[in-house]
Amino acid sequence: MVNDTGKSPMPSAAGGYYFAVLRRRYIYVATILPLVLFISVIAAFGIPPQYQATVTIMLEPSSVPKDIIESTVLSYSDQQIQIVQGRVMTVDSLKRIVQEIDPYPDRPAWTAEDKAQRILEDTTLEKIDPVTMKPQAESNAFSLHYNNPKPALALAIDERLGELFFTYNQRIRTQAASEAAGFLQKQSEQLARQIRDVDSQLAALKSKYGEALPEFLQRNQSTIEDTQHRLDSLDQQVLIAQEKESVLSVQLSQMSPNLITQSGDLTDIATVRAKLTEAEQRYTPDHPEVKRLRRALETLMAQSGGSAAGHVAQQSNNPQYQMTATQLQSARNELANLKSQDNATRAKLEQYRGLVQHTPASEREVAEVLLRKGVLQNQYQHVQDRLQSANLAETFESQQGGERFTLLRAPVAPKSPVYPNRLGLLLLGLVLGTALTGVAVAVSEGMDKNVRMAQGLTMLNDIPVLANIPIIKNSRDRRRVAITFSSFVAAYSVAAAAAGAVIILALNR
Repeated sequence: MVNDTGKSPMPSAAGGYYFAVLRRRYIYVATILPLVLFISVIAAFGIPPQYQATVTIMLEPSSVPKDIIESTVLSYSDQQIQIVQGRVMTVDSLKRIVQEIDPYPDRPAWTAEDKAQRILEDTTLEKIDPVTMKPQAESNAFSLHYNNPKPALALAIDERLGELFFTYNQRIRTQAASEAAGFLQKQSEQLARQIRDVDSQLAALKSKYGEALPEFLQRNQSTIEDTQHRLDSLDQQVLIAQEKESVLSVQLSQMSPNLITQSGDLTDIATVRAKLTEAEQRYTPDHPEVKRLRRALETLMAQSGGSAAGHVAQQSNNPQYQMTATQLQSARNELANLKSQDNATRAKLEQYRGLVQHTPASEREVAEVLLRKGVLQNQYQHVQDRLQSANLAETFESQQGGERFTLLRAPVAPKSPVYPNRLGLLLLGLVLGTALTGVAVAVSEGMDKNVRMAQGLTMLNDIPVLANIPIIKNSRDRRRVAITFSSFVAAYSVAAAAAGAVIILALNR
């Protein structure tokens, strides 16, 4: 007997055949496909969602040309954006955000360090094209993505992360410019101290060598020549004065300072000596005349030895003697004056010759000090120029005139989670459920050895089929079908209610 699932004759079209197969294998269609769809719905809405907020930032170049204001801060490169991220995205800096905004309120057991570390894990940086906003390997623009189970918290934390980049950029560039200016200021002060030390050394050399310095060499040489000429002239004058003094001395020695008076006063040494000689020839040494003449000679000799020629001339009564004595005294004064000038001139000449002799040594030392001072002054001027530029750059950076981060796209509150992909999971569940159902139906149909159609029986034994008897359902069959249908309806209702509850809970989080 041939069993047939349909009441009509064997279907001739392919559509009728497949429909018949699905009717026979309805259990797979009613269980596998709904089950996979239910699992996909539970997965799509039951997995804790992650909402992603994105802020897009670009490193904007300075609007002022470098030839007008040269910044002392190095420009950021593509790789340095990662360095900035490493310096900004630290646990210490993120702890301040956690203290202001709790990003994970459902994790009360976590410490601030744990939540800051979780922010690091939930944050990604992606370089993008600043025009198309598409990912790009090298670019001066980037997007900062932050994931959080709650959209409002994702938005708030992402905004604060963007502010960290802006404030860090401004602070670090201002700090770098300030450090550059401070370094140049210290260099300037150090060079100024060195210049003062060199000036002190130069002053010490000037005090040490005095007029033996190279700057006085020409004057000293000129002074030596003039002094030598003056010394030669004085030597001639001294010779003349010495001859004059010698002549006057001879003349004076041949004159008697006193004339012999009528009373016989002995006032002339020569006269007394002559009389003493004559008396010693005529009388004995104890003769009163001899003694008187000796006392007179001693008295005159004492007077002559203790008084100057002028004093003798004043005591004499010989006018010629007085005049010669006056001339001799004048000649002696002139000679003494000339000799004094000669000695002073020679001392001056030796002094200036000594200065000239010491000039080469002083010139070497002074040249070394001046060379060092010139080098230091050039360095000081160079540092001063750079310091002026650095101060200008510091002011420029403090006013955010240099390269700076600018906001290309502000973060917005996400409306749908970035994970899981609900629509993708639902489509995947539909495709996977349909495929599994088709595979199950195909495998079950392929393993079934029963003949379901009259054509199949004809193909087996070449015996024509006269008629087929349809399936006749009794009350028991109808009751079984009703129970099965009710079971499926109840199961579908429970699954729909569970899926609806999961969806409602997911949307109300």
